[in-house]
Amino acid sequence: MWKLVVADDEPKIRRGIENLLDWHELNINIVGEAEDGEIALEVIKEKKPDIILLDINMPFLNGLNLLEKLKEINYKSIVIIISGYDDFSYAQKALKYNVFDYVLKPVNKKNMEEIILKAVSKLNEIQNETNYLDWVEKQLNENIEILKKNFFSEWLDNKLNDQQMLKEIEYFKIKFNNNVGLILVKPIEKLNLETAEKRWNMELLEFAIANLLNEKFNKSNEKFIFNDDKNNVVLIANIHDMVEWINLGNQVEMEIGKYLKCNVLVEQANVAEGILKIKHEYLKIVNDLNKKRKCSPIILLAIKYIEDNYYSNDLSVNDISDKLEVTSSYLSKLLKKETGLSFIDYLTNVRIKKAMCIMEDPSIKIYDVAELVGYSNQHYFCRAFKKVVGISPTEFKRGK
Repeated sequence: MWKLVVADDEPKIRRGIENLLDWHELNINIVGEAEDGEIALEVIKEKKPDIILLDINMPFLNGLNLLEKLKEINYKSIVIIISGYDDFSYAQKALKYNVFDYVLKPVNKKNMEEIILKAVSKLNEIQNETNYLDWVEKQLNENIEILKKNFFSEWLDNKLNDQQMLKEIEYFKIKFNNNVGLILVKPIEKLNLETAEKRWNMELLEFAIANLLNEKFNKSNEKFIFNDDKNNVVLIANIHDMVEWINLGNQVEMEIGKYLKCNVLVEQANVAEGILKIKHEYLKIVNDLNKKRKCSPIILLAIKYIEDNYYSNDLSVNDISDKLEVTSSYLSKLLKKETGLSFIDYLTNVRIKKAMCIMEDPSIKIYDVAELVGYSNQHYFCRAFKKVVGISPTEFKRGK
C-alpha cells in the first residue's frame, strides 16, 4: 500500500482528513501525522511516505521551510499542499518545489478524492517506470558480457565507427591502457576433420577455445574474448609485461593442442597507441590467416612448427622435415611455392615480427630482444631486422 503522512497544526483538520475517505480502498495507509513542521520532518524521515498532505502555515517550521529541508535531503514524494484562502498566494510560492497539487480549506471530500486519485495514478506510473528500468538494468547486467563482445565484433567489422566505439567503451566503463594486445585463434578445418567428427563441431570447439583463453588470461583486469563473424576466437587485453604477453601467446597454441586435441592457427599483435589502433592490427592478422588457410596441410603444419619454435636459435628445416616425415628438399620447395618465401626467409619474418612486438616496450634492451626471438648474436639480429623492416632496431625503437 502507498504510505501517507498528514501534517497540519489543527487536530480537527487532521482527524477530518483521516475520516474523509476510505483510504484502504484507495490502497493508502496513513502512517503518521504531525502538528508542526519540525515533527513533520522527523516523521517523514522515519516513515518515508509516498504522499504528504502538508499545511502551508504551521508553527516552528512552516510548509515552505519544510519543503526546502526535503529538497536538501533529496527526498522525493508527492506533496499536496493544504491551504486556506488567506494563504493562497503563500501556497503559490511552493510551486517552485514541484508540489503535486493543493487543496483549499475547508477540505472538500470531492476535491480531496480527485487529487488523491491523481496522486495514486502518478505513483502507479512511477512504479511501472521504475519496475521497467529495474528490469532493463537486470537484463543489462545479466547480458553485459555479451553486449560488450557484440560491440567489439561490430567495430572490428566496420559496423561501428571509432567514435561510436569510444562511446560504447565509456558507457560500459571499460578502461584500456595504451599497451593493448590482440590474439586471434583460428581452428584449421583441414587439419581437424577427425577431431571435429569425433569430439567437436566447430561452434563447440570455438566455445572451448574461448574458455581456455579465459582461464589463461584470468589475471588480466581488462580482457574481452569473443567470436568474430569470420569464425575466429578473438582476445583483446591490456598488456602489463611485454615478455609475459609474448610468452602467453606462444603457450596458447600448445595448450589448445594439448587439452582440446586440435590444430589452430594463432596470430598475435600489440599496439602502444591505445585501443583504436587494434583494428588495423586485426585486419592485418585476418589477412595473414586467410593466406595461411590456403596452404596445404603439410605447409600449415610446417608454419605451426616454425611459429611454435622460432625462439630456438638452431631451428632448421631438417628439424621440421624430420617431424613431418618428408625430405627437407621437398618441404623447402613446397614452402617456397605456397608462401613465396624460403624456409630461412619465413623464419626470419616470424622472428622479426615477434621482435617488433617486444620492442613496443622501450625498457627491453636490443640484445635481450635478439635472444628472445632466437638470435644468439646481436649483430645478426640487427642485420636481419634492417633487411626486413628497412631500418635498424635502434631506429625502430627511437621512433616509438
